[in-house]
Amino acid sequence: MSRPPDRPTVVRPRYSRFVIVVGVISFLIVAMYSVWAFTGFEPGTPERDEVPATVRASPGGYRTYHFWHSGYHGGK
Repeated sequence: MSRPPDRPTVVRPRYSRFVIVVGVISFLIVAMYSVWAFTGFEPGTPERDEVPATVRASPGGYRTYHFWHSGYHGGK
């Protein structure tokens, strides 16, 4: 099928090799992160230990009431 003379073919620019390589690398990074996010995989994270209740409940210990609230703070 021939084109009319008032509608010439438009030559599209080709992607350079650099753009293609960057696109492929970006796609692989996003795909790998997505797989890790859906599976719950954590690279390089050691196993977590449970903090004993005696440490959590001691005054000034790990995340105690006294750590966050040290006295009267005012209010309404």
